[in-house]
Amino acid sequence: MRVLADSVAGERLRGCSNAVALDDGSVCFTVSSRRYPLDQWIGDIVEHTGTGRLLRLPPGGGTPEVLLDGLQFANGLTVSGDGTFLVIAETGACRLTRYHLTGPRAGRSERFADLPGMPDNMWREGPDGPVWVALAGPRVPPLDLLHRTPPGARRAAARAAVRAPFRPGGTIGVVAVDDHGRTVHHLSRHRSRFRMVTSVCVTGGLLVLGSFWEPGVAVCAAPATG
Repeated sequence: MRVLADSVAGERLRGCSNAVALDDGSVCFTVSSRRYPLDQWIGDIVEHTGTGRLLRLPPGGGTPEVLLDGLQFANGLTVSGDGTFLVIAETGACRLTRYHLTGPRAGRSERFADLPGMPDNMWREGPDGPVWVALAGPRVPPLDLLHRTPPGARRAAARAAVRAPFRPGGTIGVVAVDDHGRTVHHLSRHRSRFRMVTSVCVTGGLLVLGSFWEPGVAVCAAPATG
């Protein structure tokens, strides 16, 4: 195993989450939080730090370049079917963000899709297929209200959340979006015995769900295309 990068601008990297390789040999990857390690992810979600990043490692390694800053717990990452932009999951904001790689808007970003839950890992169903997004949890209205309070109140709530025992709820879901940010599929289940879906893929006509919480995977029939 070879370490390609462990710091950026003199700051040690921690909380790196997802990576994608581009056709030019570079690797783009997300850093979820600059304040909380991944095992304290709930602290960042509660405090709403906005310290997530999108970085690019040049071909062959070297010094990472910060492409995008201020993300709300940057998580899943995928590239568009035509390779012109990246899609980043912002778990703490319940949205997907688009970052343009080429064209007149190269280097700029915008909101790509608002989601009914907190996105985690993503998986693309082929170059012409949709992007499947695991929803680690539903939207939490009290959390949305907390995010509008002063930073000090959020920091205090985050300290309490990190110390408190965590158990995910029984509402699970996944969505699929196309390269225009339109929802193609939305599947959800309440009172599920399989909790906290954090990854998803399609294989052999099955939707396969992974979980940060569960010791196994769950499967169901994949929805028909079209």
